[in-house]
Amino acid sequence: MADLNNYLPAIDIAGAVASVVGLSFTIYVLIVAKGVKKQVEEAKALARKRNLVEELNDASQKLEQIGNFLQQRQWVGVQIRTAEVLTICREAMARWSDHLSEERRNGVSTAMTQVQTIATQLAEIGQRELTPRENKGLAAAHLKASGHISDALGEARRQEERDGSNDAN
Repeated sequence: MADLNNYLPAIDIAGAVASVVGLSFTIYVLIVAKGVKKQVEEAKALARKRNLVEELNDASQKLEQIGNFLQQRQWVGVQIRTAEVLTICREAMARWSDHLSEERRNGVSTAMTQVQTIATQLAEIGQRELTPRENKGLAAAHLKASGHISDALGEARRQEERDGSNDAN
């Protein structure tokens, strides 16, 4: 029993050291976990912004195709692409409108109206030849829609770059 009493101070010291090491490790893990949580939240925000850029870029490319189809008088292609652009813009505004300024949100809404105008006019025209005035109106609506989508895309890209989320460092 006397021999055990000689080891008690050493056991107490070892227990205290183990407690301090355990507490230090717990604090370290907590700090790392908070850092990871912050990085995950930043990655989610980045993914949302990248998705907005991708969606607007997709709409812009489809608007380019609409312009080509209008020039080639391929009305079926125009109708298909207008439906796609409208869907993309509606979804993008429903999901990410908070990433654009009010002016750009309004611009996307205006672009959607212009695209709807194109689709409506083509549906009314049917199979007959376009008059020069109708052709000019379709071209003007297309250019306005393209401009508004390009403006919104530029703002979304600028925001992404300013947030440091571009990979061009």
